[in-house]
Amino acid sequence: MKNNNNDKQLPISNSTADFLIFTRQNGEDSICLINNMKPFLTLILTLAFSLQVFATPQAPDILIYKGDTLRIYGEPLEKHPNIDSLRIKMFGKKDYWCATSCYRSYIAEWKIVDNQLYLMKISHCCKDDIKFDLKFLFGEKYVNGKVKADRVTGNFTSQQGKKLLYNHDMYEGWISEYELELHFEKRKVTDTKLYDNRKAKQSKYSQNDQKLQEYIYSNINWKILPKQDSIVKVWVKFSANEDGIIDSAEVVRGYNKIFDQEAVRVIKLIPEWSIYYRKGKFVRNPKQISIVFNKYNRLEYKK
Repeated sequence: MKNNNNDKQLPISNSTADFLIFTRQNGEDSICLINNMKPFLTLILTLAFSLQVFATPQAPDILIYKGDTLRIYGEPLEKHPNIDSLRIKMFGKKDYWCATSCYRSYIAEWKIVDNQLYLMKISHCCKDDIKFDLKFLFGEKYVNGKVKADRVTGNFTSQQGKKLLYNHDMYEGWISEYELELHFEKRKVTDTKLYDNRKAKQSKYSQNDQKLQEYIYSNINWKILPKQDSIVKVWVKFSANEDGIIDSAEVVRGYNKIFDQEAVRVIKLIPEWSIYYRKGKFVRNPKQISIVFNKYNRLEYKK
């Protein structure tokens, strides 16, 4: 097994019940062997899933508003004070998760009637034929085929118009031409705003990993770098300005001065980067990548 910069032989447990945890503190790699790892493994998998949830675009809820069907983000039902008991009624006590793109495993359909919000339907995220019984879930609050969303307060957004930019790490996944925001106070719509995001722009380098890698490694000045027997990785965090020019780049995990400087230099050479607008305003969207200096890249891209 390899660490980021040097090859090392690591001990491997012979027991399937054992588990190796690798950590790094003060630049040194550490290994911890734990026996009877089942409870710890469960915790680790739970944490890993939690991290993955927020790094995957989520399936939106549906809102019927003024005759239009909107895809909304904000998850009103997740704010219900008894959401945990509702979830048990829907899925039982077993694990309910079915996809990283829908961590809650359901999609709720809402409707605004006379300026008030109602819950109309709850469907399973991964099984289209499963519709949850609102009367069973909400009892006497279920009236005439719907449930009053009495406690819903907050902002909910909907992407409108042409999709301009995709980012897998964004909650919605997309930035579109317009962003509709609806504000609710105890189920009533009290304010709506429509933001113009048409200045947002997708870069071919942020959209295509292969193009990005080809550009980076073709523009590294391999001649000034000392040859190394091991793999060198330099992690760089960067962002672009309103013109899509990368004007901010810093090493967050380096190797040495010459490799660090070359990594920052080549990142700043990237001709263009995606431009992000949210709620009508430019926002920076920092990204972190690793530049890998190894024999393969040197031979493949050295001019």
